[in-house]
Amino acid sequence: MRILVMIAVAVFGMLPSANAHQATSTYIANEAVLITNDDKKVLFDPFFHQSFGIYQLVPEDIKQAIFDAIPPYDDITAIVISHAHGDHFAADDVLRYLQNYPNTQFIAPQQAILELSKLDGATSIEEQVHGIELSFNQAPITLNVAGLTLEAVRIPHAGWPGRADIENLVFRVTLNHSDSPVTIMHMGDADPDYEHYSPFKAHWQKRSTDTAFPPYWFYLSAEGNYVLDDMLNIKQSVGIHVPIEVPVRLKKSGKTYFSKPGETHNISQTSEPQ
Repeated sequence: MRILVMIAVAVFGMLPSANAHQATSTYIANEAVLITNDDKKVLFDPFFHQSFGIYQLVPEDIKQAIFDAIPPYDDITAIVISHAHGDHFAADDVLRYLQNYPNTQFIAPQQAILELSKLDGATSIEEQVHGIELSFNQAPITLNVAGLTLEAVRIPHAGWPGRADIENLVFRVTLNHSDSPVTIMHMGDADPDYEHYSPFKAHWQKRSTDTAFPPYWFYLSAEGNYVLDDMLNIKQSVGIHVPIEVPVRLKKSGKTYFSKPGETHNISQTSEPQ
C-alpha cells in the first residue's frame, strides 16, 4: 500500500488534501438558497409566508430543520435578504431565528430592517443587524462581516419602472476560506434590462462570480441571457424563483435551475483568494 501511495505522489505530484471540501448550494424554496463553503454558511431569503399561489413555500420539515440547526442548516454565518416582499422576507421568523442564534449575522436592505425594527424584541438583535441603504444608480457598497465579503448593488425589481420604490439588492458574496474562497451572486427579483447593469461594468469586472442565482426569467429573453453571459462576469448560473408549475419554455431552455426543495448543486471554487 505504501508503495502505491509513493507511486501516486510521483505520478500526480500530490495527494488530495485531507482538508479538501466542496462548496455547495442547497435549494430551500422560491429564492431561498443555502450556500456552504467549509465553515461559512449563508442563507438567502429563507423565511417568508407568501406563495401567491404560484411559488414554493419552504417545506415544514426544512423550516424546522433550519430553526433546530440540523445539518446542513447548522452554524449559519449570515442570513441575507434581497428585498422585503412577502415571498422573500418574514420579519417575525427572522427575529425568532436571530434571537435563538446570536452568532448569526443579518444583512438586508433598509426596507426590511424597518419592518424588523417594528417588532417587539427587535432591540435584542441590534448587534447582529447590518442594514444597507442604496438609492437607484448609487455606487455599489461593500461590507465585511464574519469572514464574508458582501458587495451590494441596487438593481430595479422586475417590472421596472412600476416597482421603482422596491429596494431590490443584487449581492455578490465571497465566503472566504484560506484554501478555496467561493464567490456567488444572488440577484433577488432583478429586472433583466441590460441598462441597469452597464453603469456598474467596473464593479462586475472587479471580481468573477463562481455561481450566480438569477430569477428564472433571465433565461427566457435574449436581453436576460446577454446580462448573464456577457456583463456580470460569472462562470455558471442556476435559476431560482421558479414556479411550482415549471414553465415549458424554461424546461426546453437547457438551462440549469432549482425547482425542488432539497436539490443541491456543486460550486466550482476560485483557485486564489480574492
